[in-house]
Amino acid sequence: MQRFYFPNLEKKDDNIIIKNPELLNQMIKVLRVKEWNEFSFFNGEDNIDYIFKIISIDKREIYLEKQWESENDSEIDFDLNIFWALPNKLDKIEYIIGKWVEVWVTGFYFFRWERSQKFNLSENKIERLNKIIIEAVEQSWRSRVPELIIEDDLSLDYFKDNENLLFHTDTIKSTSLKDVKLNYDKGINLFVGPEWWFSEEEIEVFDNVWFKKIFLWNRILRTETTWVVASFFIIQNK
Repeated sequence: MQRFYFPNLEKKDDNIIIKNPELLNQMIKVLRVKEWNEFSFFNGEDNIDYIFKIISIDKREIYLEKQWESENDSEIDFDLNIFWALPNKLDKIEYIIGKWVEVWVTGFYFFRWERSQKFNLSENKIERLNKIIIEAVEQSWRSRVPELIIEDDLSLDYFKDNENLLFHTDTIKSTSLKDVKLNYDKGINLFVGPEWWFSEEEIEVFDNVWFKKIFLWNRILRTETTWVVASFFIIQNK
């Protein structure tokens, strides 16, 4: 069954009218919907999927009535956030976001580290990234829409109340991922550095605050590989 993100949908709503041109075009011209077709809608806030049936179709609107609702228990019960050095290619960000939404990442945070490449994201590009997130949420049957944050400065306020895991290839003062003890009552933040790694000043900050160094193995993984390996392991190990 096709799913759609409908942010203004409330539990009390017995019918909805779709007027958004983009969604109308997708349903009428791409999906070629017909009267009595059923679709699942979710609002990104509660853990419920609402099943609606098309009653009438017009070029300017589609009218649907609610048939039933179903509890969606696909979400994890803790925050799992990725902190990543802003790369220099939009397609790499798109790939990361599109895939890692499927492994329950709840927040994507992109920052300019000292050795980050210079790359500016326009409002249109950020809007495109948020659309990719929504499409991945719809496809993977999640009920929560992950947050996308892009900033220049990295505030320590993001980290002080969470479990912070810094991934690297240095075995000194490090813990293997399989041996790390996590408090799942807290949010979990995952950090992987830029291509040329963190600066000495940044490492010093990590050493003096609330970070656990995590060693995966002797092989050096690409950033986009590290995310999915670590995320899936942490979720399954709870």
